[in-house]
Amino acid sequence: MEIGRIHSKCHKTLLLTMMMFKWGIFCSESSDRCLSEPCQNGATCVDMMDDYVCICPRGAEPPLYMGKDCDQPYDGCVFADCPECTSTPGTRQFHCACPRGFAGPNCTFNIDDCESAPCEGAGPQTVCVDGIDAHFCICPAGLTGDNCEAEVQDCSAEPCLNNGTCTARPDGFRCDCPPGFRGDRCEEDVDECLSRPCRNGAICLDGPGRYRCFCVPGFQGYNCEIDINECASHPCENNATCVNEKDRYICECLLGYSGVNCEVEIDECDSGPCQNGATCHDWVGQYTCECPPGFEGMDCEINIDECASGPCLNEGTCVDLVDGYECDCSDTGFTGEHCEEDIPECASNPCLNGATCVEGWEFYAYAAGYLCQCQPGYTGENCSLDIDECGSAPCQNGGSCEDQINAYACTCMPGFTGVDCEVNVDECESAPCQNGGLCEDNVAGYTCVCPDPESQGEILPWGGRHCEVRLTGCLGHACQNGATCRPWVGEDGRHGSDCLCPPGFYGEFCGTPTTFSFSVPGFVLLELPLANRSRRSVESGDVSVSLRLRTTLPDMLVFLRGDANNFLSLEVVGGGLLARAVWEGGALEARFMELVSDGTWLDVSMVTAEGAGLALVLKGGAGCDGDGCRVEEGVGIMTFDPAPGSMTRMFVGGVPEDYFDIMKSRSGFIGCVEDLMVDGRPVLPQDLPPDQTQDVQMGCSKTEWCHPDPCSGQGRCVDLWTHYKCDCHRPFHGDSCAQEYPSWTYGHEGAESFSAFDVPAYHGSNFSVSLFLRTLQQDGLLFQLRRQGAPYLSLFLRMGRVLAAVDPETPPATAPVFVADGEKRLVEVEFQHGQVFFRHDGMRYPLGALSEVGVEPGDLVFLGGLPEADDADLQAWGGHFKGCLQDVRLAGARLDLDSWNSSLEEAEEEGYLPSDAQNVELGCLSDDTCQVEPCQNGGECTVTWNDFVCSCLVQFTGRTCETRVWCFSDPCVMGGRCRDLPDGYECLSNATFGSDALRFKAEGSLVAPVTSVSMELRTRTAEGVVLRAELGAELFSVGLQNSSLLVRVRQANSVEALSFASRRPVADGSWHRVRVSMVDAPHQGAGSTPSSFSSPWVITVDGWSEGTSHVPFSSLDFLGSAPVLVAEEFVGCLGNVRVGGIYLPFVDDGQPPQPFRFIRVDEGKDVQLGCMGHPVCLSQPCQNEGTCMDLFNQLSCSCAPGWEGPFCEHDTDDCASQPCLRGVCADLLAGFRCDCPKGYVGDRCEVDVDDCEGHACQNGATCLDGVDLYTCVCPPDFTGPLCQWPYPPLRCEEDVQCENGGVCRDELWGANCTCRPGYAGDRCEVEADECASNPCRNGGTCLDRFNRFQCVCSPGFIGRQCENSKWEQRDRIPWLVVAVPLGCCCVLLAVIGLIVMVMTARKKRQSEGTYSPSQQEVAGARLEMDSMLKVPPEERLI
Repeated sequence: MEIGRIHSKCHKTLLLTMMMFKWGIFCSESSDRCLSEPCQNGATCVDMMDDYVCICPRGAEPPLYMGKDCDQPYDGCVFADCPECTSTPGTRQFHCACPRGFAGPNCTFNIDDCESAPCEGAGPQTVCVDGIDAHFCICPAGLTGDNCEAEVQDCSAEPCLNNGTCTARPDGFRCDCPPGFRGDRCEEDVDECLSRPCRNGAICLDGPGRYRCFCVPGFQGYNCEIDINECASHPCENNATCVNEKDRYICECLLGYSGVNCEVEIDECDSGPCQNGATCHDWVGQYTCECPPGFEGMDCEINIDECASGPCLNEGTCVDLVDGYECDCSDTGFTGEHCEEDIPECASNPCLNGATCVEGWEFYAYAAGYLCQCQPGYTGENCSLDIDECGSAPCQNGGSCEDQINAYACTCMPGFTGVDCEVNVDECESAPCQNGGLCEDNVAGYTCVCPDPESQGEILPWGGRHCEVRLTGCLGHACQNGATCRPWVGEDGRHGSDCLCPPGFYGEFCGTPTTFSFSVPGFVLLELPLANRSRRSVESGDVSVSLRLRTTLPDMLVFLRGDANNFLSLEVVGGGLLARAVWEGGALEARFMELVSDGTWLDVSMVTAEGAGLALVLKGGAGCDGDGCRVEEGVGIMTFDPAPGSMTRMFVGGVPEDYFDIMKSRSGFIGCVEDLMVDGRPVLPQDLPPDQTQDVQMGCSKTEWCHPDPCSGQGRCVDLWTHYKCDCHRPFHGDSCAQEYPSWTYGHEGAESFSAFDVPAYHGSNFSVSLFLRTLQQDGLLFQLRRQGAPYLSLFLRMGRVLAAVDPETPPATAPVFVADGEKRLVEVEFQHGQVFFRHDGMRYPLGALSEVGVEPGDLVFLGGLPEADDADLQAWGGHFKGCLQDVRLAGARLDLDSWNSSLEEAEEEGYLPSDAQNVELGCLSDDTCQVEPCQNGGECTVTWNDFVCSCLVQFTGRTCETRVWCFSDPCVMGGRCRDLPDGYECLSNATFGSDALRFKAEGSLVAPVTSVSMELRTRTAEGVVLRAELGAELFSVGLQNSSLLVRVRQANSVEALSFASRRPVADGSWHRVRVSMVDAPHQGAGSTPSSFSSPWVITVDGWSEGTSHVPFSSLDFLGSAPVLVAEEFVGCLGNVRVGGIYLPFVDDGQPPQPFRFIRVDEGKDVQLGCMGHPVCLSQPCQNEGTCMDLFNQLSCSCAPGWEGPFCEHDTDDCASQPCLRGVCADLLAGFRCDCPKGYVGDRCEVDVDDCEGHACQNGATCLDGVDLYTCVCPPDFTGPLCQWPYPPLRCEEDVQCENGGVCRDELWGANCTCRPGYAGDRCEVEADECASNPCRNGGTCLDRFNRFQCVCSPGFIGRQCENSKWEQRDRIPWLVVAVPLGCCCVLLAVIGLIVMVMTARKKRQSEGTYSPSQQEVAGARLEMDSMLKVPPEERLI
């Protein structure tokens, strides 16, 4: 209800704001929409721009109203967020009927299904997990079931059949079957023949645990795997090999024999193998050839090569003959029989142009005996060729090259300089642009880009070639309609301006509007005269039309230029654009498939040109970037070539009817057009023929029909420019989708319902059935087609899913979606020639195939059931349907029981009339499910749709409040967790014991036989007594011995106690579930078990059978009267101790009402609740950041990586496991490092480095990887370490010709070219790239030149490699300026020092040998005379 108040306040504020805006700003116009007083029930009408709004009264007293005209009673459920809401009309009261599992005012609270502790019957270790209207229990070991109520079956029942071996597991048992059997219990005999053990076509016969093979002839053995050996009789002769095969043998003869048994000796000379006249000699299995002179080989086929010894000298060519040879000394410079005589070639002065001739065969045999060493600038064998340095085209940027001797000269084009004209002269270096203009360097020129005046805070912009002139052309400009003024200044200094018009305007000052629109279909015919235009350009295909358009309709013609046989057209087809160019010799189409009919403006241009085909250019369309989209067809292939004079007519907005057949869309244009240009000339709406403008409106006026949504949120609004329509979502209909087809209730209050319809039309075998349904009943007939009283197609529910069938005996097609959940569901089933498809939530599911059926006139349709006469057939389809059906359709035709009362609009749809109906109610009604008062114990019943919810009192629970909640009053006041029982409650708790026993008695309340004792325990004590009871001679105890369980039993008729123990220890500090029970418990009623009935007893620990008594004994009924001592001599924790299924409470449980229970008889004794062990981790015993884990009276240290030991005190030696496959292991903290030998990598040196990766083997050689090396396996025609040299070696002149003046020399591995400076490559064929080493520094650009490089430095740097900074040199102080003054200062100081030394020395010499009393007085009266120089004798007398 608060939501309603907020909603009302927001509406009032919004309306007040809108009213102030309207009355304060647009007072020039008023509306009279409120004059008709549309608002009802005292509402206030507020006039808006194009509408009115009613402000409904919001008083505290009902009735309240809502709706556009305040004519509808207020519905509080509109603002409530719950699935099933009921409200009191006219008030703000509402009620939410919550689905199962939820509660609260808005059904947002998930009910805790674990609150009733459904899992706690299995003890405190059971965990309950809450779900939505459900829960599940996480069971401890040994228990299973929904509520952990069942014990896991073990091997004590001997479940394995056919001698299978039973192995106990935590979740039950596993049967290990003997050979020949399988299955969970070894119950299935294995068919050994399935594995086809019999071989070689044998027949397999299966038996119990075995099989038998019947062999075909030729085989034997158990599996017929042995082939009978036909070679046993040794049929092959002459040492031939006998090969045994299936039912036969083959003889493989030795060389020289043939025949079936190799009995025939072969004459090898019969084939004449010896060649070149040799004589053949036959032998056994072979032959020999006697060769004539000059031949050799097995068949004398090899002509002996007399040249092999190399008899020809000085590179003479040896020609092999039969039994001889001949030396060819041509081009060697030598003569003689063996080319041994040298010919003096340099005597004839063969070298030209001042070249030096070098003669000698030792080094230059390849050059016919001499070598010419050319002067620079010449090349060739005789240095006769002047090298053309201009051949490599060194001059760049159009410079002309002049060849010189060993040089060239470049004459550069204007704007370029440099040796090779490679430097573009920077005309901007002189900074010609003024007033902040940006200089852009061009070739032999520059351009000044003047600054924007706004960026400089100025009004007038700068202009002129150097931005030196203030542009005043736009002062007081006349540009209109938001056009942009662009000033300019002419070469004569005259100022002016141009107007850049916005879309929709034209003219010198943009004062002429170009926008016009069509609101009804029509067209305008334009005559396009050829005056002032090139007739040839129009008739040779150079045609263009451009415009801007805006529309919302998907199919219509924009324009057509031409006639019926030669035209250029633009259409909107399917929301996209289609441009067509058609002429008598061909046709072109350009399509833009994205949506353009979205109501926004779109720039469109169509261009045809000679050889360019057809181009469609768009700007502003969906999927187009800032540059727009371009679609081209026939580019470079076809030219639009219309007939002469055909392009002088143009239809805009439509065409006459006789043109419809050539159009894709047959509708005229509805929308707006502006900026229409034909062949570059504007077409203005003011210039249109007056007699054709009756369908044309100036400007573009458009109402936004779909904003706000007029379809009530129940459909899709389609804008049709002049109006709109709503495509309604089912089951809504009407102009604004505000009406809903009614629902019909079948089976209301248990009635049997059906409706029938006649089918008047033919639908064939391709049809669909669709309907809305709402039901909670999982079975029932939905839809059935009948012909002549028999059904041939049925849709029905089974287990909540939709099924389709042709008859009860044929398997149905089943939909994969559950629909019987009480929600409204749309069901759509399609039938296509027998194939069935199901649609749900946008997915289409194939359901398989049924027999093909067809719908014909005269058939009957039944909904929801069948008449009483056909009830016998109804059970096959699930009986009568109970629920609601809405908007049922067969092949699009609606089946409506209320079709007689339908509106005129509904009557326009195809629909079928009902022929019969029974017990069908209008609307979707619910049964009064609370009528039978299902809620017990004072629960309040609330009706939900066809269901009910019981609101129980706090002390009851269950669907019908049938279960008493004893724990509601929290009776376990002394502690413990309360658990409800059918007839009472229990207070469950764990407790810690230290040999302080508790005493319990049942006081005879146990009437059922005691066949089990169970407990949960946790201890590390190896010895002790957990439970003991004794009455007279009878005794039962459960204790610990050597950490295992020990059970002792003595019955009244026994002398000694029977003992049996568990195999597995339990004193390990973990919780264990222990159960001691009879293997075969009696099934008689309580108290009626014969005392003679006995059975073996078994110890079960965590669901595993751990020990069985060898002697059977009866139930422990005496425990119902005997005192039971718990934890008499036991140190540890206990929880959930039960005798005969009855709980032994550790604390006072407040006198629960159940009749069968144990009570404590030592009530004054305190019990330490909870399981607490000694705080072993309190002293933090784990070192080196280890984590201490308390394991109940024992600790364990989880060490940080790299540490080990009980207290993490030892550094782990990670190298101890020898992790390195190769190399040396170095131990690290929490890790290791492998130092790998060469050739290996990886964390463990496990990867052999593939040295062949990136290998240098050449000429198709194969690389073989080794350890830290690789080997190249060369093909036959190459050799060398990298297979880089041809084999046999190439020879100069004969095989190799060095290019670009390179010198060829024959070396060990063949010819080698020594290249001139500036060239490289095997044949000196490549000009060396001196820029490859990046010699230019500081961002300089390297230009490759012949045998050198040139650096084009970045601004601020100079030098051959741009290594020097201009600014450093400019700012640097010359060294002389510092050195000269500094030197002068040093000389002056030296002179002064020398003068001081001379003066001091002179003064000292003058004072030697004289007596000066004054000096002695100054020095002091105690001056020692020994320190004085002795005076001369003559001075002593004074």
